[in-house]
Amino acid sequence: MLKLSEVKTILREYNIRPSKRFGQNFLIDQNIKNKIINSIQLKREDIALEIGPGLGALTEDLNKKARMLIAVEKDKRLYSFLLNKIDIGLINDDILKYEFKDISSKLVVVGNLPYSISSPILNKLIDNRGSIKSLYATVQAEFGERIVALPGTKDYGSLSCYAQFYGEPKILFKIPRGAFFPVPEVDSCFLKIDFEKQLDSFIDQNLLFKIIRSSFEKRRKTILNSLASSGIFKSKEETLLRLTKAQIYPTRRPETISLQEFIALSRIIN
Repeated sequence: MLKLSEVKTILREYNIRPSKRFGQNFLIDQNIKNKIINSIQLKREDIALEIGPGLGALTEDLNKKARMLIAVEKDKRLYSFLLNKIDIGLINDDILKYEFKDISSKLVVVGNLPYSISSPILNKLIDNRGSIKSLYATVQAEFGERIVALPGTKDYGSLSCYAQFYGEPKILFKIPRGAFFPVPEVDSCFLKIDFEKQLDSFIDQNLLFKIIRSSFEKRRKTILNSLASSGIFKSKEETLLRLTKAQIYPTRRPETISLQEFIALSRIIN
């Protein structure tokens, strides 16, 4: 693994000034790297997709463990560096524009997600979950906590329900900010989301997430008042009736309502 002095030298040679927008905080901690590699369940027959390989801190190890590695790097300068360093399927592209197609088996996706676009990347991966077995990602600690949050906690919200409906998320371990160069302003965590869960095809997903979004837009209100003004129901009386049928007490706050309760409510409406 590259030492800090080597990272700085490469950045100078390739005229790279690390970009916050691109989330360019390069891993320099060998122990954290080992924990990440050992945590990724890659079989020899798997195809791995690495988002933003950067200077290749994980790339060579992933390439050794997987049958094939595809690495998508947006920065042309880092792409040029990697092109001369390792023989892999390297693509100079934005992961948000990458097309998941013509792949013979489901992917194991690995990446250090830029903090500023973690949500759009997660949305992209969920939209293409039919091509993905699992995601292993370094993310901002706060973002990870929101994804795995349970009802009744301050971090629980729409993002929690969204991620937990489509996958099975788990924080594997925390990563201190000092493990990166430049040092980010916040700590990170290493997150796994398994996308192989079976979804109930009878759930109206558009309705479900309209209910969830409407509820959390006014999370300090009661669930009755939040949904009564959402436009989903004709009146406050109808809202109360549907909540009662779903066995959801109308004075509860949205953050106390579980994903399964939201699903039950959507079934009653539908």
